[in-house]
Amino acid sequence: MTAIRTNTTASITYAKQILADIDDASMCQQPAGLNHPAWLLVHLSTAADYAAKLLGGAGVCPKSWSAMGDTKRPLSQTRADYPSKTELLETFERSFQNAADLYEKASDEDLNKPQKLGFFETELPTVGDMATFLILVHTSLHLGQLSAWRRATGKAPLF
Repeated sequence: MTAIRTNTTASITYAKQILADIDDASMCQQPAGLNHPAWLLVHLSTAADYAAKLLGGAGVCPKSWSAMGDTKRPLSQTRADYPSKTELLETFERSFQNAADLYEKASDEDLNKPQKLGFFETELPTVGDMATFLILVHTSLHLGQLSAWRRATGKAPLF
């Protein structure tokens, strides 16, 4: 098992732990204006799909999720505007497992190709650099937001 796979599994497990005692109806609450879990899971799932596509594969998210998870659009607080908690978590897990599978199968030549997403091309110049960022770093950043959201709703810390 590679470091990418190990960390992907840990991220999936952590997200599930954070949300284990959160009911579906609460998934769009925005205490203190924080990004809510429904948006975060859509956003992260589509980011994993970007990594999958960079790695030569296909994404798993429904097409409508790209607009729903766009950082330039305001978040909706209407629960019906997002999929169910179950669908969000299942797609989150599938998208990250897919990206990790593709990363593990990628050759060094593929990982060293220049990435052309239009952002962080200087900081993360290769497909491998960007895919690692999207699968691990970007995910950790937003899981921190999810943990802060959890605390802002009055839930106890996990550890």
